[in-house]
Amino acid sequence: MNSRNKKLIRVIAIILAVLLAGGVVFGALFSALSEEAQPPQERSRVELTMEYLNDEQALRITQRLIYFNATGKRLEGVVFYAAGNMFRRQSALMYESDDLDAVFPNGYAPAGIDLRSVKCDGEPTDFGFQGEDELYLRAACDLGPGETCAFEFDYYLLLMRCNAFQGIGDTDVRLSAFCFVPGVFDGATGEFALKKPLPYTRWLYCDSADYVADLWLPRGYLCAGTGGIQSVESEGERTLWHVEATDVRDFALSFGRRWRVTAGESASGVAVRVLTNVRGAGQRALERAVATIDRCEAWFGDFPARRLDIVQSDYPLGALSFPGAIWVPGAWMEGGGADALDRALRFGAAQQYFGLSAYVEPSADAWLSDSLCEYAACLLLEDERGSEEFLNAVNRDWVSALQQTVPGGLNVTSDAALFDGYSYDIVVLKRGAVVLHELRLAMGLEGLLDGLAAFWRMGLDGRTLTEMDFVAALDAATGSDWEDFLTDWVFNVDKYTEQTMFWYE
Repeated sequence: MNSRNKKLIRVIAIILAVLLAGGVVFGALFSALSEEAQPPQERSRVELTMEYLNDEQALRITQRLIYFNATGKRLEGVVFYAAGNMFRRQSALMYESDDLDAVFPNGYAPAGIDLRSVKCDGEPTDFGFQGEDELYLRAACDLGPGETCAFEFDYYLLLMRCNAFQGIGDTDVRLSAFCFVPGVFDGATGEFALKKPLPYTRWLYCDSADYVADLWLPRGYLCAGTGGIQSVESEGERTLWHVEATDVRDFALSFGRRWRVTAGESASGVAVRVLTNVRGAGQRALERAVATIDRCEAWFGDFPARRLDIVQSDYPLGALSFPGAIWVPGAWMEGGGADALDRALRFGAAQQYFGLSAYVEPSADAWLSDSLCEYAACLLLEDERGSEEFLNAVNRDWVSALQQTVPGGLNVTSDAALFDGYSYDIVVLKRGAVVLHELRLAMGLEGLLDGLAAFWRMGLDGRTLTEMDFVAALDAATGSDWEDFLTDWVFNVDKYTEQTMFWYE
């Protein structure tokens, strides 16, 4: 397996609208050598001062980023994500046509980033948006290997009313990939590797950083998300919220004024909060989350986040997981959505380990997060409700996926950018879970759990993990060689389409 890291305010909206109107062989990959574990490197630090301008539907942001050059090369510029610009033009939206009404129930209106200035070490520097949809920003610098510089950004982020990964809904304001985040430098190409947004899985490919944020909100709002969060000051009709998050990649926040908070903690002291406006849902979700954390810790080790927020969100396409936070659609908080909520909590808790902590390249190696988390969620179901319930779920959810032909030659390990949401669910989540199930049948449940725990521990040094690391973790946990077995199954699980299946165990 290739071991490289696989790599604004309504006036502004009008101005934007006017401006816009004018103008791989798997076996060979598995045979590649896994990169040696590297010692932790100095991390970049992101400092944010923000104010939510409710009447303008915008965030006023000043951002200071202490960038550490860990590339080993002299840099003349750094390329950052500018994902908010996806909302500048309708053609740039990542959502599929069948989902547009749910994500944009009030219709589309232009939004995006109004960037006022960029400085490097206190001096104005050249900058420009890049890409067809201007989703990236290049800022000039002169930075040697191991050196640091301070980038300063002054901008407005217009947040349209929508239910997208950034936007204003009826319940919450969602902030995901909302600030300037440097991409990962690819030493082989001499370029920064950045990913386009995806609606159905993680996509933000970036290095770990420390975040410190001060966010002014109108009085009465609550804030949730990544890291330690507390209200520290009130001034007139607004309140200051202070956020600190250490060693995270996918920093996200959400805030609203319709939530009520239910709080508790796990047996090991992980603080859990549920923020919802659905009567009775807070306690149910809290109990389920705590039980899930307890079991995950017994299997895999200390929970990667010392605080977990379960946040009712207007995002309609399913739960979204971030370090220390899970966004859950409001409908799942209702009694009729209990099963979906339970599954989201199981999957989201597992993803705190696999993908967010044991970090993998989120698009090219999506299966190393999502397939593992799908199967871990099923194991958590089995542990709670027994093997019969587990097998009922397996046969209800997986067998139809095994029997379908998916065009395009996509397999479990294909880059997520090649899928649509429907085929991703079939291939990566369900067929990928079958691959893990076959591993479990071959090595035993204890061996698989030990292998997953070993895989998570491999990521504690902060590097990006690969498939070869996964194989090495399985080998170390069991004392056997699993490369050929895993290679065979990830390529041939689609052979089930040729078989008549009545019950899969």
